[in-house]
Amino acid sequence: MQKRLWTIIGSLLGLFFIGVLSCKKATPAKPIPITPLQTLVNSDTTLTLFHQMILVANDAALLADTTETILIPRNAVLEAAGYTNVTIDSTSSYLLDQLIRYQYVLGALSPDSGTYTAYPTLLGASLYIEKDSTGELLMNGGTTAPNAGTAVGKATVYYLNSLLPTAVDSLPLLLQEDTSLTMFAAAFSLSNVYDSLLLTGNYTVFAPVNNAFRTAGYDSVTAIDSANVDSLITLVEGQVVRGAYFTNNFPIPGPVTDLLGNSITIGHAGGGWQFAASGNAVPANWLSGNLVSGTNILVHKTDAILSP
Repeated sequence: MQKRLWTIIGSLLGLFFIGVLSCKKATPAKPIPITPLQTLVNSDTTLTLFHQMILVANDAALLADTTETILIPRNAVLEAAGYTNVTIDSTSSYLLDQLIRYQYVLGALSPDSGTYTAYPTLLGASLYIEKDSTGELLMNGGTTAPNAGTAVGKATVYYLNSLLPTAVDSLPLLLQEDTSLTMFAAAFSLSNVYDSLLLTGNYTVFAPVNNAFRTAGYDSVTAIDSANVDSLITLVEGQVVRGAYFTNNFPIPGPVTDLLGNSITIGHAGGGWQFAASGNAVPANWLSGNLVSGTNILVHKTDAILSP
């Protein structure tokens, strides 16, 4: 009986010492340091919408203390582009993540005047920047920012004067996501021009919208799918010119050369841009553009097919 009692006492003492040792080993968790970027975005009342975008996109990790250059739109810029608390909450995290990552430039900015420099971004697509006539930064032919960044920790922040449209990492993806270019996307896919010719070098694509194909006799995607492939290759190559051109650096009157070796002239009439190949009785009109895909291709939408 006495032996059993000492056994019980020994077991209790063992448990006591184990508990004491466990208590000694437990240490409070170290607080996670708040980075300068987090402090800026959390505290600046002009950045509340950008802060909300970061949260909805699940991109809080991008507020680390980084050496990257970050282009940030203030509330007024986002509101002018149609963003509110409600629209941001209803936008997919994927789309917001794409927008935010395109505003993260991998390195410092040192653009030249009148000549675009392509900068890699976290998105993968290039961001093209030059200095305009006033000395401000001009990005992708339309977005500007003061030519003076603010050091925030290791990062440099530039505040955008207007929203920088997002880019995509490949031309096929851009065409597939735009419902106004469904027919051109089908023709491009069947021609295999992208994989065979456009992976190296710099190019500008004049992308005809769906109605341009209807005017040319293609009434549906089915009609394109059943068309002669060689004819589609010729059609597609006639819409692609060598060289990357934004609206502010179109060479007037050109010409620029398409993938077939034919000349395309560029003009400006009635307040808009126009393009014509030798087979165009009426020039094709510029509808919208300055769209960046990947690291080497710019896209402009047009209302007609260029005909060599």
